[in-house]
Amino acid sequence: MNRRNDFWERERECERLFEATGPYWYVTTESLDWLLYKSRDEFIIGTNIIAISAAESGFSILSDIQMNNHHHVMGRGSLDQANSFRDQLRKKMRRFQQSIGGGSLSEWNIRIDDTEDLKQFRNRIAYTDRNAYVVRRDSTPTGYPWGSGHLMFNGTLWTMNPGTEWGKLTIDRRREICRSHNISLPETYRVLGGMILRSSFVDYKRTENLFNSANQYFTMLSRHAEADIEIANMLGESVQLPNEEVFQIVGKWFGGRSLRDMTVSEKLNAAKRMKTALASSNKQIVQVLQLPSEDVDRMFPRVL
Repeated sequence: MNRRNDFWERERECERLFEATGPYWYVTTESLDWLLYKSRDEFIIGTNIIAISAAESGFSILSDIQMNNHHHVMGRGSLDQANSFRDQLRKKMRRFQQSIGGGSLSEWNIRIDDTEDLKQFRNRIAYTDRNAYVVRRDSTPTGYPWGSGHLMFNGTLWTMNPGTEWGKLTIDRRREICRSHNISLPETYRVLGGMILRSSFVDYKRTENLFNSANQYFTMLSRHAEADIEIANMLGESVQLPNEEVFQIVGKWFGGRSLRDMTVSEKLNAAKRMKTALASSNKQIVQVLQLPSEDVDRMFPRVL
């Protein structure tokens, strides 16, 4: 069988697996205007809350990421299990924020969206795993510590510290991690540095099996992600792509021409398109198109 036939046979296998093992749900929290997590220790508590909520609801997590002010989770299970996960996450996070004097989560919106097909599943996984990469200067898609992206197609995981099995921790340590007297969690859970390891509660192998290959996953992860803007708009989020990606996207709009060869009129039209299609900031428009900042600010007045 040649390589082309191998590809399409693998695609059919992925389609069959997706149809046979769903439904898959995309759980997203609203982006707050204050920080859920302000320190490494608080991120660790947030990770544990996600793991415990999954265990108590029976919702199987396939991919997730914690940002400072929101979460994305792709999971598998019934709608009742997805709703239970949402309710547990909201309850535990509200209690945690109250304990540290954080903001109010009384009206915290958490939406659950059905994943309609394999293409949408893959796009959402790539969007989730790219989330830190596109907004943080210090992160790579697989190097962000508060998400499951580093698990995907990573053949070096076996060389890393496997942590301590849940059942081997003292009762006091388990209560400290759960922040509760209820310490019943799967024996497969493992802990390192007070954090339940994602490698023990994220079913990343199933996620891998829904991609044709490691190459396909990493291509989507590093692609010129105009699709990211579409998903962000659906979720009501603000996502700005790195300048390097925007350079290439705008170049494609003009047939691959160099931005230096564009006329002023073309640059102004490109600026309008960057604002509407890519949600670019005024600063990014100035940097990419080399337009005077005062001209850009006149086109898109800043809201004070």
